[in-house]
Amino acid sequence: MSKAATALLLVFALLLAACGSVEREIEPVTIDRVELESFADRFFPAHMERLHIPGVSFVLVQDGAVVLAKGYGVASLEEESPILADSTVMRIGSVSKSFVATAVMQLVEQHQLDLNADVNQYLTTFQLEDTFRQPVTLAGLLTHTAGFEDPLYESTTDPAQVPPLGIYLAESMSPRTHPPGKTFVYSNHGYALAAYVVEEVSGLPFDDYVTQNILEPLGMTHSGYLIHPPLPQNLAVGYFYEGGTQVPQPVDFDGTYPGGSVVATATDVAKFMIAHLDEGCYEGACILQPSTIAEMHRKQADTPFEGQAAAYGFVEATQDGQRLLGHSGAIRGFGTSLNLLPEHNLGYFFSFNEECYETTACQIISEFRTQFLERFF
Repeated sequence: MSKAATALLLVFALLLAACGSVEREIEPVTIDRVELESFADRFFPAHMERLHIPGVSFVLVQDGAVVLAKGYGVASLEEESPILADSTVMRIGSVSKSFVATAVMQLVEQHQLDLNADVNQYLTTFQLEDTFRQPVTLAGLLTHTAGFEDPLYESTTDPAQVPPLGIYLAESMSPRTHPPGKTFVYSNHGYALAAYVVEEVSGLPFDDYVTQNILEPLGMTHSGYLIHPPLPQNLAVGYFYEGGTQVPQPVDFDGTYPGGSVVATATDVAKFMIAHLDEGCYEGACILQPSTIAEMHRKQADTPFEGQAAAYGFVEATQDGQRLLGHSGAIRGFGTSLNLLPEHNLGYFFSFNEECYETTACQIISEFRTQFLERFF
């Protein structure tokens, strides 16, 4: 499976499409569960039918608690198994980048990493070429402004063909084509390199680091990186609607896995969202300090998309006068959207098992956001 780098921008652009930069004093809004469920029960089935999406797993949190967690449709058309928000495992694509940024910022607050240092000082198995006077930094990697040209996205259904992260990057690191800090170029390789810095400094494989320092403390027991068999229990089947038929998609793997290969249930992602909304903590377990959360969430760099800015692991923008922080994602057979509304201590997440790049299914991301904001805000 190979797609152009411009296609990788599609989901990023869809994240907060049609957003503006309107700012005003925001009055907190409390979401009523009954009204939310009524809205979701109308929205998702109608749009799933129109966009040929077999299933959706949805969750919304506010004030540190789950307001609604619900599945719609099926995890497998062949087995007719329903989507369950607390047990159906979905591939979340580039929402994984928020986990990469969280891992980096953990080591930053522990003074093991410096966001503005030359990343070459952390690399022991290879070095980046000295193409430009300015060095590549973690701040640049996390905001897609490090100056790398992202190559074609390539994946394989054979995990044995994917080398360990360090070897892959040493052999396949994309060229530096822009001076760091000058140009936004969405880069899976950049996020993979940031993850490898975490791996080098922590001494743990990156997937193990995330499990031990993010997933386990938050009680995300149905989540992890899918980088080799066995497949997780209750993993939904991804589909590609083509020629009037839903074609089941194989599970694929790629060398830049840190930025796209997390699998999770909706209720597990709810815990991650609550931690980011509640100064880094969920039910007494803290993965980041409040000051670090604030730094992650503020604008760090401009993007080519009007009204959007890059934060660390998130995109910042406004729509209908509301400030949003989020990320969306797509991986073969799946699409995902995560949005936080910090002024309302609220976040929502949903993932669906339909190909997002090459069908119309991605439209559900922006359509939900628009109708949700119009209905409740």
